[in-house]
Parts: sequence; structure tokens; C-alpha cells
Amino acid sequence: MDAVHQRRLGRGGAVGDGNGASFANLVTRLLNELVRLLDQKLTLLKLELKEELGAAARRVALLAVGVAVGAFGGLFLILALTIWVGELVGSMPGGFAIVGGLLALGGGIVFLSMRRQLAEQRFVPVKTVQELRRDAEWIKHEL
Repeated sequence: MDAVHQRRLGRGGAVGDGNGASFANLVTRLLNELVRLLDQKLTLLKLELKEELGAAARRVALLAVGVAVGAFGGLFLILALTIWVGELVGSMPGGFAIVGGLLALGGGIVFLSMRRQLAEQRFVPVKTVQELRRDAEWIKHEL
């Protein structure tokens, strides 16, 4: 037998003769596998958190854009519609009140909708938690 095969068998013994891998080698291998498992779980956690935070950032950005566009559009709408509505009701302040109320209602609906979506956003890494629970069950059954 060459040296490579003897090293694989452990201390030069044959397979099954009791001189196989030592307890220290087994513990070292187990610890290496455990470190690798934890590294994989940490990588999964990082990716999942990055994905969730990215989705939340996109929603917040869209919320801000929606508010800005709504405010800018509302300004023009107030100026144009107020004159028209003010002429219909015979009062310029009345026109401002009616048009401003309608814009506030529309903006409130958009705000509540985005707030609800942000409240539903989950920051708990679901896949990582499931994997850790599955690994814990596997370890319990193996020990």
C-alpha cells in the first residue's frame, strides 16, 4: 500500500481493524463540517436580509416619489381647478377648499396603501429560520 492509502486509512491500519480514524480526527472533521454549515447559514441570512431591506428601500422610494408627484400635481390642479370651481360656486376660497379636500383625500388613500404594504414587509429571514429549525431537528434525531 502506498503512503496516500495508508494516510486515508489512518495510522497505517486497514479498514475495519480498529485502527481507523481517531476520535480527535472525527471531532475535527465534525467541527469543520459545523463551521461550514454555520458559514452557509450566515451567507443565507445575509442574502435574505439584503433582499428584504432592498425591497423595503424600493417601497419607501416609491412612496416618496408618489408623494412628490402628488404634491406637484396637486399644486397645478389647485391652481387650475380652483379658478374654475371658484367661478362655479362664486367664491375663490370655496374653490380652494373643494379642490384641496379632494387632493387631500387622494393623497391619504395613497399614503395608507403604502403604509399598509410597508407594515406587511417582513424583516425576519424566513428561509434561514426554517433551515435552522430543520438542522436542529436533524441534530436531535442524530444524537
